[in-house]
Amino acid sequence: RATVTTCVSCGHDAFYVQKDFNRNVGIAIVGFGIASSIYFFARSQPLLAMAALALTALVDLLAYHFVRDVTVCYSCHAIYRGFNRNPEHEPFDLKKLEKYGGRAARRSP
Repeated sequence: RATVTTCVSCGHDAFYVQKDFNRNVGIAIVGFGIASSIYFFARSQPLLAMAALALTALVDLLAYHFVRDVTVCYSCHAIYRGFNRNPEHEPFDLKKLEKYGGRAARRSP
């Protein structure tokens, strides 16, 4: 498999790497864990409340290890799945987003 070096959509070469996981599903998992923990605390069952939080953390850990990485363009936010990770691409950095975000596509020389 190849690595991503230049964005096909906009021509920029600034990328970040993130997990290919639906954020809404992640928030739902954490929300369910918190709600179940509150329920068990309200019923005076602190061990079950802690078990619910531990189970939520375990599900999060498993998702982190089994979900693959994707490469995302800082400029146009194009997502590249199924490519080898480029060692030059780091996790998201807000400073780089401010630097590259919203710029027009580069012109060919």
